[in-house]
Amino acid sequence: MTHSPIPAEPTGPTVSVVIPIHNEARIIERCLDALVSQTAPADEIIVVDNGCSDGSAEIARRFPGVRVVTEPRRGVTFARTTGFDAARSDVIARIDADTVVPPDWVARIRTDFRDPSLDGQGGSAAIAELSPGHRLWFGWWYRGFRVWHERSIGVSPMLYGFNSALRRDAWQKARHLIELGDAQVSEDVDVTIALLRTGHRLRYAPTLVVQARLFRSIDRKKLSRYYETDSMTLARHRYGNRTRWSGRIT
Repeated sequence: MTHSPIPAEPTGPTVSVVIPIHNEARIIERCLDALVSQTAPADEIIVVDNGCSDGSAEIARRFPGVRVVTEPRRGVTFARTTGFDAARSDVIARIDADTVVPPDWVARIRTDFRDPSLDGQGGSAAIAELSPGHRLWFGWWYRGFRVWHERSIGVSPMLYGFNSALRRDAWQKARHLIELGDAQVSEDVDVTIALLRTGHRLRYAPTLVVQARLFRSIDRKKLSRYYETDSMTLARHRYGNRTRWSGRIT
């Protein structure tokens, strides 16, 4: 994939970036290096310390503009919610600790959300394990996965946690529908459905590309768990592919 940077824009909605972390000392520095080197810096970067014991939070505190907040309840649903609630900007952008964003990622989000009708968007991904340096390779694999997953669950467009953004007021309006507890819910499916149920306009932004470590989720045990929590999430909302949830309603 060829990436054509856009120039930094001086005006536009403010942007907070939220990154949940749990023992990410090996990778968080690369993630934050990319964020603090943006052509249009984020207005704030929030790292959520979700019970780290390896010095990850201390590493994050060394970076300018990074605010570390603590969420002792273990699980990404708790950490994400704490980070989103702490955000002060117009737009909340979300990545994972192993995401590496290109230099104009924040500028693109700021430009995209100048559209007042846009409430949330999910970006694309290159496979970090196969993309040396700053290259964005094997995006076709992610695009294929995205099509398959959206068809399987009947929810589109998905906002995946490793590269997405939503308006803070949209989060506040949808928050009452959000479930907490990783064993009960697929957190990015849950957020996406909550936004759709509350009438928000979402879209997929294929040119908003990051490097993401997608292969870490590909093993039989993890995929089986994701399938189960996806189905539980659809059943809780009674939304999406009915064949995945109708038998779970009591």
